[in-house]
Amino acid sequence: MTIFKFVATVLVAIGLVIAAQAEEKSAKETAKEVGHAVGTAVHEVGHETKKVVKKTGHAVKKAAQDTGHAFRDGAKEFKEAVKGERG
Repeated sequence: MTIFKFVATVLVAIGLVIAAQAEEKSAKETAKEVGHAVGTAVHEVGHETKKVVKKTGHAVKKAAQDTGHAFRDGAKEFKEAVKGERG
């Protein structure tokens, strides 16, 4: 969920407050509904953020492994080249 969607959800929650007050619900019921709507939105943002971070972490891990393998292979080739010149 993007920040835009989060803000939109919060605005919807505020709309629920206004609608709830129009229906003459108690302040406690209204607060509970708004809290639930905002809590749901925050949970969704957290869940989506977790997925993005996980994908990014996997990409960084793969890049680090590829870089390490390239360094290792380059070092082997360098060592063989140095041995070949001396031998």
